Amino acid sequence: MMTFLIILLVIVLVLPVLGLLAFGIIGAVIALIVGFFMLIVASVIKAFIIPWFSNRDKMRLDSDHKLIIPDRQVVRFDSLNGGYVIDCYHTDPDTGREFVFTSPPFAEDPTARVNGTQLGVFVNPIDYSNYYVDVSKLTDKKDII
Repeated sequence: MMTFLIILLVIVLVLPVLGLLAFGIIGAVIALIVGFFMLIVASVIKAFIIPWFSNRDKMRLDSDHKLIIPDRQVVRFDSLNGGYVIDCYHTDPDTGREFVFTSPPFAEDPTARVNGTQLGVFVNPIDYSNYYVDVSKLTDKKDII
Protein backbone atom coordinates (compact mmCIF):
# COMPACT_ATOMS: atom_id res chain seq x y z
CA MET A 1 0.00 0.00 0.00
CA MET A 2 2.81 2.40 0.90
CA THR A 3 4.70 1.82 -2.35
CA PHE A 4 1.45 2.36 -4.25
CA LEU A 5 1.03 5.80 -2.66
CA ILE A 6 4.67 6.72 -3.23
CA ILE A 7 4.39 5.89 -6.94
CA LEU A 8 1.23 7.96 -7.24
CA LEU A 9 2.83 10.92 -5.46
CA VAL A 10 5.84 10.75 -7.78
CA ILE A 11 3.49 10.81 -10.76
CA VAL A 12 1.65 13.81 -9.38
CA LEU A 13 4.92 15.66 -8.75
CA VAL A 14 6.76 14.68 -11.94
CA LEU A 15 3.96 15.36 -14.42
CA PRO A 16 3.70 19.11 -13.69
CA VAL A 17 7.48 19.54 -13.95
CA LEU A 18 7.54 17.77 -17.30
CA GLY A 19 4.55 19.82 -18.46
CA LEU A 20 6.26 23.03 -17.36
CA LEU A 21 9.45 22.12 -19.21
CA ALA A 22 7.67 21.02 -22.34
CA PHE A 23 4.73 23.43 -22.64
CA GLY A 24 5.11 26.19 -20.07
CA ILE A 25 2.58 27.15 -17.43
CA ILE A 26 -0.50 25.83 -19.24
CA GLY A 27 1.19 22.45 -19.76
CA ALA A 28 2.06 22.28 -16.06
CA VAL A 29 -1.54 23.02 -15.06
CA ILE A 30 -2.88 20.40 -17.46
CA ALA A 31 -0.33 17.86 -16.22
CA LEU A 32 -1.28 18.62 -12.60
CA ILE A 33 -4.97 18.10 -13.36
CA VAL A 34 -4.21 14.82 -15.15
CA GLY A 35 -2.02 13.72 -12.23
CA PHE A 36 -4.75 14.38 -9.68
CA PHE A 37 -7.28 12.59 -11.88
CA MET A 38 -4.95 9.56 -12.07
CA LEU A 39 -4.55 9.66 -8.27
CA ILE A 40 -8.30 9.69 -7.73
CA VAL A 41 -8.93 6.88 -10.23
CA ALA A 42 -6.18 4.70 -8.78
CA SER A 43 -7.45 5.29 -5.23
CA VAL A 44 -11.00 4.31 -6.22
CA ILE A 45 -9.71 1.16 -7.89
CA LYS A 46 -7.61 0.23 -4.86
CA ALA A 47 -10.31 1.03 -2.28
CA PHE A 48 -13.48 -0.23 -3.94
CA ILE A 49 -13.04 -2.26 -7.10
CA ILE A 50 -10.32 -4.71 -6.01
CA PRO A 51 -12.09 -5.61 -2.70
CA TRP A 52 -15.38 -6.00 -4.58
CA PHE A 53 -13.85 -8.60 -6.93
CA SER A 54 -12.25 -10.40 -3.99
CA ASN A 55 -15.57 -10.57 -2.11
CA ARG A 56 -17.35 -11.67 -5.28
CA ASP A 57 -14.93 -14.59 -5.68
CA LYS A 58 -15.48 -15.62 -2.05
CA MET A 59 -19.24 -15.45 -2.48
CA ARG A 60 -18.97 -17.56 -5.62
CA LEU A 61 -16.95 -20.13 -3.68
CA ASP A 62 -19.56 -20.09 -0.90
CA SER A 63 -22.35 -20.95 -3.32
CA ASP A 64 -20.48 -23.35 -5.62
CA HIS A 65 -17.75 -24.91 -3.53
CA LYS A 66 -16.25 -28.04 -2.20
CA LEU A 67 -15.33 -28.06 1.47
CA ILE A 68 -12.01 -29.73 2.24
CA ILE A 69 -10.85 -30.59 5.74
CA PRO A 70 -7.04 -30.52 5.65
CA ASP A 71 -4.95 -33.46 6.84
CA ARG A 72 -2.60 -31.19 8.81
CA GLN A 73 -2.08 -27.52 9.54
CA VAL A 74 1.27 -25.76 9.98
CA VAL A 75 1.82 -22.19 11.18
CA ARG A 76 4.80 -20.34 9.74
CA PHE A 77 6.05 -16.78 9.39
CA ASP A 78 5.74 -15.47 5.83
CA SER A 79 8.27 -12.70 5.33
CA LEU A 80 6.78 -11.78 1.94
CA ASN A 81 3.43 -10.83 3.48
CA GLY A 82 4.91 -9.74 6.81
CA GLY A 83 2.79 -11.98 9.00
CA TYR A 84 2.03 -15.51 10.16
CA VAL A 85 0.15 -17.82 7.80
CA ILE A 86 -1.40 -21.24 8.22
CA ASP A 87 -0.53 -23.83 5.59
CA CYS A 88 -3.25 -26.45 5.25
CA TYR A 89 -2.08 -29.69 3.64
CA HIS A 90 -4.54 -32.00 1.91
CA THR A 91 -3.92 -35.19 -0.05
CA ASP A 92 -6.53 -35.98 -2.67
CA PRO A 93 -7.66 -39.56 -2.01
CA ASP A 94 -8.46 -40.16 -5.70
CA THR A 95 -5.19 -39.02 -7.23
CA GLY A 96 -2.77 -39.03 -4.28
CA ARG A 97 -1.73 -35.47 -5.16
CA GLU A 98 -0.92 -33.19 -2.22
CA PHE A 99 -2.25 -29.63 -2.13
CA VAL A 100 -1.15 -26.77 0.11
CA PHE A 101 -3.67 -24.04 0.89
CA THR A 102 -2.37 -20.90 2.60
CA SER A 103 -4.43 -18.62 4.82
CA PRO A 104 -4.32 -14.83 4.80
CA PRO A 105 -1.51 -13.43 6.99
CA PHE A 106 -2.05 -12.79 10.70
CA ALA A 107 -0.38 -9.95 12.60
CA GLU A 108 0.30 -12.17 15.65
CA ASP A 109 1.28 -15.81 15.95
CA PRO A 110 -1.96 -17.88 15.84
CA THR A 111 -0.33 -21.16 16.95
CA ALA A 112 -2.16 -21.28 20.30
CA ARG A 113 -5.51 -20.73 18.60
CA VAL A 114 -4.85 -23.26 15.82
CA ASN A 115 -4.14 -26.15 18.21
CA GLY A 116 -7.33 -28.16 18.54
CA THR A 117 -9.17 -26.18 15.86
CA GLN A 118 -9.91 -27.81 12.53
CA LEU A 119 -10.01 -25.27 9.70
CA GLY A 120 -11.96 -25.71 6.50
CA VAL A 121 -10.84 -24.83 2.99
CA PHE A 122 -13.38 -23.85 0.36
CA VAL A 123 -12.18 -24.75 -3.14
CA ASN A 124 -13.56 -24.55 -6.63
CA PRO A 125 -14.14 -28.22 -7.56
CA ILE A 126 -12.76 -27.63 -11.06
CA ASP A 127 -9.77 -25.44 -10.20
CA TYR A 128 -8.17 -25.97 -6.78
CA SER A 129 -6.07 -22.80 -7.20
CA ASN A 130 -9.27 -20.82 -6.56
CA TYR A 131 -9.73 -21.28 -2.80
CA TYR A 132 -9.86 -19.59 0.55
CA VAL A 133 -9.08 -20.86 4.02
CA ASP A 134 -11.91 -20.21 6.47
CA VAL A 135 -10.19 -18.69 9.52
CA SER A 136 -13.42 -17.30 11.03
CA LYS A 137 -13.18 -19.86 13.87
CA LEU A 138 -9.84 -18.40 14.94
CA THR A 139 -10.19 -14.66 14.95
CA ASP A 140 -11.92 -11.46 14.05
CA LYS A 141 -11.08 -9.69 10.82
CA LYS A 142 -8.92 -7.15 12.70
CA ASP A 143 -6.19 -9.75 13.37
CA ILE A 144 -5.72 -10.48 9.68
CA ILE A 145 -3.30 -8.22 7.85
